[in-house]
Amino acid sequence: MNTTTAKPFDDIRNLVASMPAPHADMMIKVTSRLQSAASGLNPLGKLDEIVTWLAGWQGTDTPQIQKPMVCVFVGAHMVAEFVKGKDPVELAKRRVKALSSGQTAVRGIASAQDAAYKIYEMGIEKPAKDMRNEASLSERECAQAIAFGMEVVSEGADLIVLGNAGVGTATAAAGITRGLYGGAAQYWAGGDGETAQRRIEAVGDATHFHKDILTDPLEVLRCFGGRDVAGMVGAILAARHQKIPVLLDGYAVCSAAAVLHALNPSSLEHCLAVHITSEPAHGALLDRIGKTPVLDMGVGIGDGSGAALAIGLIKAAASGGNTLSA
Repeated sequence: MNTTTAKPFDDIRNLVASMPAPHADMMIKVTSRLQSAASGLNPLGKLDEIVTWLAGWQGTDTPQIQKPMVCVFVGAHMVAEFVKGKDPVELAKRRVKALSSGQTAVRGIASAQDAAYKIYEMGIEKPAKDMRNEASLSERECAQAIAFGMEVVSEGADLIVLGNAGVGTATAAAGITRGLYGGAAQYWAGGDGETAQRRIEAVGDATHFHKDILTDPLEVLRCFGGRDVAGMVGAILAARHQKIPVLLDGYAVCSAAAVLHALNPSSLEHCLAVHITSEPAHGALLDRIGKTPVLDMGVGIGDGSGAALAIGLIKAAASGGNTLSA
């Protein structure tokens, strides 16, 4: 009799291990056309790499963006009560209200790009536990949040932008990155002011408390991340299996991506980090996951604004590449 019991993370690990590859033939075809166009003058510059990337995931030598979608994940983390000295649930509710009523730039940018816009509320009434002295989520809660995030692919988008506006998520992201890569808490959670110092302290305490699970990326996600981070892991994972290109925004989004990268270094081939925020350690994290940003606009938040701005750039690059002939 087989007494082995499947665990909630087993399906996630199987999905990570069975990721589809891009259409290499289309990438070769587009690369050849772009390199030989305009007598080798390279009219698209570095953007030719983006056009080739898009062709690989769309499976066509004439890629285009017709149905982009901006997804903003919002969660609440009890560690924010220590870091910010305020109720994270109430703060998260205010952020959802601002995002919903159009009081944030990201919604206006999405509209200007003719992109669908959706807010994913990830259990803000039931915040992730304080990572300093207990796991943020149970394995089942974490797996459920990952599964919920996978639903983004059901919207029919052909390009997905991921942003995050969670409360305490920056601290969770710093905990995840330190858990995955080691180093000093200040390196991953640094910044100026009293809030930054409390964030550094929280990350240090949490890393010490969870020191025994740091070799397993999904356990790192469970112990440090909340439902919003887990949801973004699910979104990235499902998009890969549906071959939908993804644009990663700020530090919190990239911490979710880092979990998948730690599980499978090829897992982010369908993702671009098109810009770098001014968030502390964002650049260092991009280096760890092998992503080079195309733009540096000084955007200070990771709610999807910067990546949404790049939708138009990618649309234009694809259109330009499609009109070139060898």
